[in-house]
Amino acid sequence: MKFAVVFLLCSLSAFAQHEKSPGYAEYQTGLGLFNQAKYQESMTALDRALHLDANLVPALTLKAKLAMSIKRFDVARECLEHALSVEPSSWYAQFLYGFNYYQQNEMPRAIAALEKARRLNPRDPRAALYLGMAYETTGKTTEALSLYQEAIRLDDATGKLHVDALLTCARLLMVMGDLDRAGSLVDRAIKDEPASRDAHFERGRFLLKKDQPAEAAKEGETALRLRSGEITDRQVHFLLVQVYQALGREREAAQHAEAVRQAEKQ
Repeated sequence: MKFAVVFLLCSLSAFAQHEKSPGYAEYQTGLGLFNQAKYQESMTALDRALHLDANLVPALTLKAKLAMSIKRFDVARECLEHALSVEPSSWYAQFLYGFNYYQQNEMPRAIAALEKARRLNPRDPRAALYLGMAYETTGKTTEALSLYQEAIRLDDATGKLHVDALLTCARLLMVMGDLDRAGSLVDRAIKDEPASRDAHFERGRFLLKKDQPAEAAKEGETALRLRSGEITDRQVHFLLVQVYQALGREREAAQHAEAVRQAEKQ
């Protein structure tokens, strides 16, 4: 799952009430630096903003996201708990609070927080997606599948479909043996984001399950050439080991097995 999807910012209108804060200009500076991937400079600007206004919720949520990106989950939790004490109705802070626990594999707390985020804003696809992932982690696959489908529906309604929801749902359907629906979702993901390594990787897995190793090899090799995605080189090479073994092409299988070993040494 792309961590960046979670970092999509809350709508500007939701933060309009904070524009008169003495720290808002520094927050805007921090936001601009964040968008330029200048994260240390962004954190410095956010600390200045919070020095001017300790209750500035947009600065607190952005600082929490930066903290999570460097695995300072304690700092993120402190920021988000403060934000929620100031603004208990902030669905965005509540979502990030649940995501923070999800990242730490604390699923009961993640589920409780994400369920609350869903109640605060039932139209947010991210809360539905991550709540589904938390449920799947605890073995509640029926609930997870329903939430993935809801996340896709909500994405469709906005016209800004993210392949993460499609692929997450497809992976679960493959595990459940529903290959037809899984394949349809993977095809949609490739159509919407043809340069996605993750989508081509999942199509390779799907085709291998469908006993079409020659087609799976093409998808795996395509995935290996692409860089846009969260799937690692090791995962793609491992898939290609399986594919070429199924084709009886031992030389190619051995080459990819060696690539897997080299990746594991890094």
